Amino acid sequence: MAHKHQIGIEERLLDAAIDQFGRHGLDGASTRAIAAAAGTAMSSITYHFGGKDGLYQATARHITAQIATRMEGPLSEAAGLAAASTDADGAIAAMLATLDGFARIMTSAESAQWARFVIREQMDPTAAFDILYSEMMEGLAGHAIGLLVRISGNRISEADARVKALAIFGQVLMFRVARATVLRLTGWTDITGAEGLEIRATLRAHTLAILTSLRGDRP
Repeated sequence: MAHKHQIGIEERLLDAAIDQFGRHGLDGASTRAIAAAAGTAMSSITYHFGGKDGLYQATARHITAQIATRMEGPLSEAAGLAAASTDADGAIAAMLATLDGFARIMTSAESAQWARFVIREQMDPTAAFDILYSEMMEGLAGHAIGLLVRISGNRISEADARVKALAIFGQVLMFRVARATVLRLTGWTDITGAEGLEIRATLRAHTLAILTSLRGDRP
């Protein structure tokens, strides 16, 4: 029972830390406020994470773990599609499945707090960025880069594929990091089921056009 209680405290601290660090940054966030939001004593931060810096890095790992869990299904589907057809069609289907899964995550309400944290690390990287990159971004990017090179029939270099992967996934990030603009421009009040479906359909159409233009099995 005590072990479960400790896990509960860690989870509460991490959830509170995502919000506080995302809103105020490493320097601006208060450990007192984090502990209060988690319903525990400040000493719990030192006990479980070794201090504020340890909690900050653990928060980065917590975010990557949650995103990785939610991407397991899409990546498994993508692997099956890529294996079922070894030509460009299989790789295109795999890329679209990956993008759709990523879009579902980035347009979900729960990703708002993650995005605040990640954006801060993009603007002013700390040791936590290395965690975000090595445990989340690098693997997803490598997956996409391999598919793009395969779609092209090795006509594009890996360096070109890196830039193209960034551009393709950047489409998705627009709907998270520029959410206020998205809502104002579209007239939507929120992004829920119907809006998310429209976004994913648009992303799919745009990406399919890009991938079709890259095919190496066509003149």
